[in-house]
Amino acid sequence: MRARQKRESADFGLSFLDCICCGFGAIVLLFVITMGSANNMIQTLRDQLQEIAQRRLSKMEQLDATESEVARRAVEAKDSVNKAMSRSERLRSMMDTLSLQIAQLQAGQEKLMVEVEDEKAEIASMQTELEVEMPLPDINLPVGLPVESNYIAFVFDTSGSMRETTTDQLNEMAMAKIQNVLDSYPEIKGMQFLDADGRFMLRGTPGIWLQDTPETRLGAMRVLANYPTFSNSNPVPGIFRAIRSLYQPDNKEMKMAVFVFGDEFTGQADPVLARLETINPRKEDGDRHVSINAVGFPTVLRYPLMGAHTGMKFANLMREVAYKHDGAFIAVRTN
Repeated sequence: MRARQKRESADFGLSFLDCICCGFGAIVLLFVITMGSANNMIQTLRDQLQEIAQRRLSKMEQLDATESEVARRAVEAKDSVNKAMSRSERLRSMMDTLSLQIAQLQAGQEKLMVEVEDEKAEIASMQTELEVEMPLPDINLPVGLPVESNYIAFVFDTSGSMRETTTDQLNEMAMAKIQNVLDSYPEIKGMQFLDADGRFMLRGTPGIWLQDTPETRLGAMRVLANYPTFSNSNPVPGIFRAIRSLYQPDNKEMKMAVFVFGDEFTGQADPVLARLETINPRKEDGDRHVSINAVGFPTVLRYPLMGAHTGMKFANLMREVAYKHDGAFIAVRTN
């Protein structure tokens, strides 16, 4: 009986130990499993923290780079401003220098013009020119030039006979007479210059009136003296174009005059006179819209064998035109 009790007691102890061991093993297993999950979570958190730290570090580096770029551009902008200011100062200094040089050149030009005028006066005093009317039967011509005009168009024969043989410039006698006519009109509202073929002699001015200023007069005289284009010895195309292009019928204050400077005419007078009656008729008060004047030069009259008849034809035509169109004809003769 005792033996049986001992055996049952021993079996119970072993069973209890088995249960205890199994429970302890389960606890250990649960602990191990729990520790593994915790390690995974810790690693995940560590990785996330490292990623966040890396992003923030990258943003800080970008901010540093942006600040450096902004600082660099600010320095460059400041340098550019300083360079621009320095360049502006240099330009201002250059402009001041150029203004001074221009003023000096203008003063020298004025002095030169005075000297030129003195030379012209001296040459004129050495010449004995007479302005006379060339006789034409049965025609009483007005003496002198009409000075009431306020718009003047000049038409020039720029052919070879009206030029200096050595320089091809318009001859001095013609230039002096042009200046005399200009001086007869100290104040006008507009002026223009054409050659005998109807070309406007000052570039960029076709069909428009030039304002009358001392600068315009001086510039025009320089252009006329050195005008390079040779025209035909026929002033009629220039007269026609001056009237058609420049006369303004709506301008009630306009008193236009045409001045012709030449020495030859090679055409027929009657068609010219008839055409002028059409393009320059008389107004209701009996006056012409445009007065036509002429100054004739004896350049070909001195050489009978070289076409003096064309010089006489010019004189006869222009005296007739001037007489019929409220103008005057003046012939220049040198002794």
